[in-house]
Amino acid sequence: MSFERIQSQSHNIENSVVEARYDRFTTKFELKENGETIYRSFLCFWPFRSKKLLINGSPVTLKIFWLLLWQSKLEDNHGTAVKELLYRRRKRSVGLLIYLGIITSVKVGLVVLSQT
Repeated sequence: MSFERIQSQSHNIENSVVEARYDRFTTKFELKENGETIYRSFLCFWPFRSKKLLINGSPVTLKIFWLLLWQSKLEDNHGTAVKELLYRRRKRSVGLLIYLGIITSVKVGLVVLSQT
């Protein structure tokens, strides 16, 4: 696993290619449809985003949550169009949360053992 500054992933939705990109240094999130930018935002200080967009003429809602776990998805009228836009980013955030949980429980266990 090498370090990637910009994480990107492509999805096919209704005969169009949707690409999600995230820059880890600047926290810039971009969503492109067939190479044309349809959404761009810096996620710096606001962990919840919800934006209504048009992809291929049909309305979808982009939802981004990145406080503890990364989640970015596209929802249409029938449910979820894309469950996770950046799967590798989600996988790394789950791994980091598990790592923090294990380290915290080891520290608490050491403190409890040292008290007895």
